[in-house]
Amino acid sequence: MRHFRYIVAGCGFFLLFSACKKWVDPNPSVDPRITERRYCNDPQAVNYNWDFPGTQDSSVCFFPSDLFEGNYSFTDSIYFQDNSLDTNRTFQTYTLNITRTSKNQFKLAGFCGGNDINFTAQRTTYLAYADTTLKLNDTTFAFGQPLCRIQDTLTGTLSKSKTDSLSRHIYIEWRVVSDSGINFHKGTAIKL
Repeated sequence: MRHFRYIVAGCGFFLLFSACKKWVDPNPSVDPRITERRYCNDPQAVNYNWDFPGTQDSSVCFFPSDLFEGNYSFTDSIYFQDNSLDTNRTFQTYTLNITRTSKNQFKLAGFCGGNDINFTAQRTTYLAYADTTLKLNDTTFAFGQPLCRIQDTLTGTLSKSKTDSLSRHIYIEWRVVSDSGINFHKGTAIKL
């Protein structure tokens, strides 16, 4: 009988022919925070994969153009090329209306009569660029976007601060080239 006494690993029995079960992993417990937390799974969204892991929910997504959308009050400051202030044409106040046209594009109205200015926003930088190299007719392209007159072209940016929790400010830096020279429009637009 002595030859049959062995310790079988994991069983705790001393007999060789005792019944043992193979180890089975227990079912994992689900962290309740995962089912409560929602995340955006659209790679074009600004908040792509924020709060992952969680439950995928496209309704929490916001896109680059959403950052800029709304009505703003903008007091324009115009500078010459030497960075001196144009005191004759500066400090005019505009009500700007920014309307989303796609996930990353929007149009700005109110700066130049009935002409809209088109912008493309980037996902990670909170920066939007005026669309350039627009086709004016079948053979002519403009470097910059036509502004108030066909002789005026605009290039430049709109930017937002990532730390502006209320998303109330847009920083404007535009370069306008016209038949009378080059001017720079700078200032902060405040959401109404």
